[in-house]
Amino acid sequence: MRCAPIYHHRDDTSIGYIVASFLALRLEVDLQRRLEGRKVRVAWPNLMRDLVQVQAVEVDLDGRRYRLRTDMVGAAHEAFAAAGLRPPSPVTHLGPARPA
Repeated sequence: MRCAPIYHHRDDTSIGYIVASFLALRLEVDLQRRLEGRKVRVAWPNLMRDLVQVQAVEVDLDGRRYRLRTDMVGAAHEAFAAAGLRPPSPVTHLGPARPA
């Protein structure tokens, strides 16, 4: 994948980019520390690969709406646990189907 350089011609966009980058780094370090505290050893690129595979889709079936989640692979479940989050349920009933 190729990325073009990002040019910031205004101070507010430059500051926003710096803040977002710092926040992303801070969240990465925090999650890595939490994983280490749980004795989980996983390379960051591998963890991101595992987490990106956690996806959901909403479907209508027999007049009801559901959210279906893919299976957790690799260290994805450990990342949720380290963050103090319960992974989403594989099947979640969302209510009646939306009108067509």
